[in-house]
Amino acid sequence: MQPGAFVRVLLPTRGKPREPGLLHVGYVLVVARGECVVAYSTSQPWPSDTPLPSGVRLVDAQDAARLNQSRAFLLRLDVLARLPMTRDWFPDIDHPNQGVIAIAQPSLQTELTRLAVNVARRRRELLQICADRRVLNPPASPHHYTHC
Repeated sequence: MQPGAFVRVLLPTRGKPREPGLLHVGYVLVVARGECVVAYSTSQPWPSDTPLPSGVRLVDAQDAARLNQSRAFLLRLDVLARLPMTRDWFPDIDHPNQGVIAIAQPSLQTELTRLAVNVARRRRELLQICADRRVLNPPASPHHYTHC
């Protein structure tokens, strides 16, 4: 698994933020020491009369098709999960492709990294991080980000 991958992952939910949840396609931002940081995605439509919040990127149907997705989706770079790279979280990790559906083009990877860094640096109060309790390290200040 590598940064820039769109991967099948059992993302935690708000109700159970420390347990594998529903199968989603997530975007891998960081891979280090057997863990990775994954951004949430959703195919729920965003209201057309409402501006996208910081850290949210609309991927239209044409771009979604290039990423082996069947429809447009939102990538939530303001909602992240820090997860161990295990079958508990990544059900296809033992397969040759590790559940990777597509790898973003370098230009898209750069854009998404920039958006994620912008939220982390400038809009930290918007950042939500879910994590497996085994990898959860509390922030230096409780005001840095919200845990799911």
